[in-house]
Amino acid sequence: MAFLEVKIILSCVFLMYTNVEAYQPHRDPLPLAHIEARHKTVVQYHAKQVIRDWDVNNVHSRLQGGMKFNYGCLTVPKDGAYYVFAQVYFRSGGRVYIQKNQKQVFTMVQHPYNVPEGPHYTGGVLHLKAGDVISLQTATLLKIFMASAHTYFGAFLIE
Repeated sequence: MAFLEVKIILSCVFLMYTNVEAYQPHRDPLPLAHIEARHKTVVQYHAKQVIRDWDVNNVHSRLQGGMKFNYGCLTVPKDGAYYVFAQVYFRSGGRVYIQKNQKQVFTMVQHPYNVPEGPHYTGGVLHLKAGDVISLQTATLLKIFMASAHTYFGAFLIE
């Protein structure tokens, strides 16, 4: 093969490769939310109160793939199995629920007799439908250390 023919063939292969790359379907990011606490140090919450002191603009907070956040609640954009999680840094004894559509699904408990304060983490897989709402609600009067990296919650779609 002549040098010119090889060069033309390589040019054609390069053009085909770049065109295939350019026409790969764009894949949207999977639904994901991680919301950090708004830095308020210690906050006292009443029983049956949705925790609303979150900061979506925190450098560690993230919303993607259609996840929505409004007034303490995450709204899921599409059906699927989601890992839902939360960590709460208790500054007193008490109980906090992760809720799905205002119904308790997971519980974190800080017993005042063992250790008076500390972080508790919980999470699990839930089948959620588009429009389902995830939130954290107090079950009892309690104090929470609402600081970034100490208290957070979120969810992500498991593909």
